[in-house]
Amino acid sequence: MAGLLTRLKTRRERKRRRTQLEPGFRRMTGRHYHDVLIEIERRVEPQWYVEIGSRSGTSIAHRKCNFVAIDPVFRIEADVFNDARELHFMQQTSDDFFASEFLGKLGIVPDFAFIDGMHKFEFALRDFMNLEAVMEPGGLIAMHDVCPYDYAMAERDPAPGTTPFAWTGDVWKTVLVLKELRPDLRIDVLNAASTGLACIRNLDPANRGLLERYDEVVARYLNISMKDVGAEAYLDRIAPRDTDEFLAELGSRP
Repeated sequence: MAGLLTRLKTRRERKRRRTQLEPGFRRMTGRHYHDVLIEIERRVEPQWYVEIGSRSGTSIAHRKCNFVAIDPVFRIEADVFNDARELHFMQQTSDDFFASEFLGKLGIVPDFAFIDGMHKFEFALRDFMNLEAVMEPGGLIAMHDVCPYDYAMAERDPAPGTTPFAWTGDVWKTVLVLKELRPDLRIDVLNAASTGLACIRNLDPANRGLLERYDEVVARYLNISMKDVGAEAYLDRIAPRDTDEFLAELGSRP
């Protein structure tokens, strides 16, 4: 009986925490990020899409263009096949994928990409660097999980049971790094449900600034936590904006 009461109490506490965010955090109440990616594809009409972190296929299943899906261990649960000419599934880490120069060998130059891989900022930053180097300058890179809901989910290695929300890790640091070191980029952080979506444009494939400072940046940011920055201060710096407003700026296609 005592065990049952304890479980019920734990469930009530988790439910309460889902509705009462820690001070400084905000809910991302815009369109679901899958819907945002669908709309981006519809409006920019990419020739090639690259996705890092495609394990279940739930995101890649929405694509209508040629794509390259990357994940070290696929567990496909969705209908991922479309009518495009080429669909590539690369079962390897993103680092190994880019080291293979697969895209260059096939003459593929992506103009739309999505980063949703390892939830640690040094991986997300490296994925961005590698993607930018092979993409069209007019392309768009989207990055998931940049707006966590509480401090625990924003940690690199949260203790089990410390958050009722899904783990986003410290991917959020990547936005701060890009804003600091690459002011030439256009970075729009959208209030896409449920954990935000950063859309990055004005790419420069020839820029090697991040590559040259990568080790320095990782060493400087590695041990910084969301508590060090402050949730409210972080959100003020990234200034999440309305998803529909952003999509309207991209223009519309029939």
